[in-house]
Amino acid sequence: MRILIFILLTFCIGNTLEIVFEQRKPYVEKTEDSIKGLVGKPIINALNKAQIEYILKEKPFKRQLYEIKSNTKEICALGWFKTKEREKFSKYSTVVYQDKPLGIIALSNKNFLNHIHIDKLFSLSNLKVLVKASYSYGTILDEKLKNPKLKKNEVFSSHEKMLNLIKNKRADYMFISKEEADVLLKNEKKLSYYSLEGLPTGNKRYLMCSKLVEDTTIKKINKFLKDKK
Repeated sequence: MRILIFILLTFCIGNTLEIVFEQRKPYVEKTEDSIKGLVGKPIINALNKAQIEYILKEKPFKRQLYEIKSNTKEICALGWFKTKEREKFSKYSTVVYQDKPLGIIALSNKNFLNHIHIDKLFSLSNLKVLVKASYSYGTILDEKLKNPKLKKNEVFSSHEKMLNLIKNKRADYMFISKEEADVLLKNEKKLSYYSLEGLPTGNKRYLMCSKLVEDTTIKKINKFLKDKK
């Protein structure tokens, strides 16, 4: 595992804050000695301006969740959604980034799906949705996905691998933000992005931290998250 370490001058004595991420364009992208992206850049800027000592580590989504729940160290993960279940074992920063409205990716010949209402989509019993296991799509959609009548294929794969499952007709569509779809489909001809109706504005992404992270640390980060330039 590649570890990127940043030791900043600080007048406070304390533990180094571990910042974990999984590369996921355009939200988080590795550079030679740091990270960038819609979520990565504002977090790094805030940490630097707040003079917080931190270490960056790349870890899978499931591992991030496990370590935050374990609460054995001061650790924060980039770009997570806030849910009632997660609030039981974690702390959150202020909003880092708000997505554009959620849509779906499906085969390019399924134009009837464009601007379809979410309830109409779920009523189409001949279509199977591909979802990421242990993943949140936002409170409203998470609840709708609990419908036992819904045909689902649940996987632990990355979004890149999920695209291949759609192309191989293992499922008919998957949910995705417009920002991420623009990156994933840049050179893709067999798949298209379709807008949805009936869902609220895009999901909000946060820095999610273990309970061991001091409230004062999160307040420092929040102060500089307001300036995302």
